[in-house]
Amino acid sequence: MDWKDTGKETEPDRKRRVSLGTAVKTQPGVRYKVLQNDIGQILLDPVKSVPAYEAWIYENPARLASIQRGVAQAEAGELIRIDLGTEDEDE
Repeated sequence: MDWKDTGKETEPDRKRRVSLGTAVKTQPGVRYKVLQNDIGQILLDPVKSVPAYEAWIYENPARLASIQRGVAQAEAGELIRIDLGTEDEDE
């Protein structure tokens, strides 16, 4: 990991907000976790948020790996058709 000097200095405004301006390039939709060490250095760690209804996928590595395998198989055309019948057939 390399640190690069952006050549910019800034200071917090009255509401303690710091503007990054155009000196820092960011990706759309990325949020930042803010970390601060004992000597006052601040690190912005880019994170992407996951909606709560999708979090269950990422909470289990085996589940995520299974879904990723399924997506890779589908992309490779490895599909199987299954006839589940109709509701009328159950009666």
